[in-house]
Amino acid sequence: MSSGADGFRERFDSLRQAQKKRRGVPLYTLYVNRPAGRVIAAASPAWMTPNGLTAIGGVLTYGALIALMFFVDGGPAAALVGVALVLGFFFDSADGQLARLRSAGSVSGEWLDHVLDSGRIVLLHIATLWFLVRTEALDETLAVLVCTAFALAATLVFFAGTLFEKLEALHGEKPATPAAAASASRQSSLRSALMLPVDYGVTCVMFLLLPWPAVFVPVYVLLAIIKVLSTSAFLAKWYLALRRIDAHRRRVTSPASAHDAS
Repeated sequence: MSSGADGFRERFDSLRQAQKKRRGVPLYTLYVNRPAGRVIAAASPAWMTPNGLTAIGGVLTYGALIALMFFVDGGPAAALVGVALVLGFFFDSADGQLARLRSAGSVSGEWLDHVLDSGRIVLLHIATLWFLVRTEALDETLAVLVCTAFALAATLVFFAGTLFEKLEALHGEKPATPAAAASASRQSSLRSALMLPVDYGVTCVMFLLLPWPAVFVPVYVLLAIIKVLSTSAFLAKWYLALRRIDAHRRRVTSPASAHDAS
C-alpha cells in the first residue's frame, strides 16, 4: 500500500469511486459523515483493520453514553459527550469504507457493526433518560414518555428499514424505464432532505447542546416527535410496498398465470 500524501490521495480517490448507494440517505450522513469516514479510512495505517475501526467507534460511542448516564451533570465538559458521539459515528462509516478499500469485507464484521448499531440506538435514549432524571432537567414522567417513544421509534425504523431493504432486494422490481428511474432519483433526493432531522448524525450533534439544558431538552423533545411521526410514515409505506410485492407474486404464481404461460 502506498504511503505519504500521495498514498492518502490515491486511497481517498479510490474510496470516492466505491461509495455505497446514495438513495434516500439523509444529508448529514451523505455530506458530512461519509466524507469524514472516508478520510479516516484513507488515513488508516496498514495494521489497522475494519474491526479495529469498529472497536474505536464503539468505545467512543458507548463510553460517551455511559458518561452521560452516570457522570455528566452539565457545564462545558458536557459537550464532550456530543464530540465523542460525533466521532464515534465517523468511525462507524470508516470501518465499512476501509473494508471496501482493502477488499476485506466479512459477514462477521457486518454482523458486529449491526450489533453495535442496535445497542447504541437503545442505550442512547436510556442514557438520556437517566441524565434528565438525575439533573431534573425534565419532569420525570415526561422524560420517561419522551425517551421511551424516541427509543421505540428509532429501534423500529432501524430494524424494519434493514429488513425491508433485504426483502425488497429479494422480491421487488427495479424501475423498468429511464423515466421511472429518474422519478425514483428525484424522490430519493427529496427523502434525503426530509430525513435530515431524524438522521442519527444530527442526533449526535444535538448532544453538543448538553451544557445548555434549556436548549437541549426542547430540541430533544422536538426530534423525538419528528422521529415518531417519520417512523409511523415509513412503517406504513414499507408495509404497503411489501403488500404490493405479495400481490404481484400471487398473480405470477396463480394457476391461471401458469395456464396462460403454457
